[in-house]
Amino acid sequence: MKKIRLLQSAFVLFMLGLLSALPVQAQTVDAKAIDALGGNSLANHHIVLQETDSDLQRQTLVLNVASNLINAYGDNADIEIVGFGPGISLLFANNEHAKRIESLAQQGVRFSACMNSLAKATERLGYEPKLNPVAKKVPAGIVRIIDLVDAGYILVRP
Repeated sequence: MKKIRLLQSAFVLFMLGLLSALPVQAQTVDAKAIDALGGNSLANHHIVLQETDSDLQRQTLVLNVASNLINAYGDNADIEIVGFGPGISLLFANNEHAKRIESLAQQGVRFSACMNSLAKATERLGYEPKLNPVAKKVPAGIVRIIDLVDAGYILVRP
């Protein structure tokens, strides 16, 4: 029994030694990619907020997070909210948060609307919902998020 515990301890120590030898990868920011994506490469914090929920309370939460980031970091926050799936409804012109979205846009928050999700909503509703004018159309919301993360953005899913 003692031998087994000794072997287990030796194995754990060996594995810890291997793990400590692995390089730690810090998140890097690609300023050129951020600029190409329409972001602010001069900001210290790059955040993409994912909205995939049609529930108004969940949508309020994502807008609150954006407001809190602006209050905490001001001009040092580069924020984009990407709506896709049922969350595309956040960016409909008739969404009850429309005025707040416009206010956040005036403070520098960008909004991206997934065209795949808009097509599905159009199919489901029988008409194409009008988008909030501050929303930028992107072919696929998930691809937009991946591109932003690859450029150095932190993904937050409130």
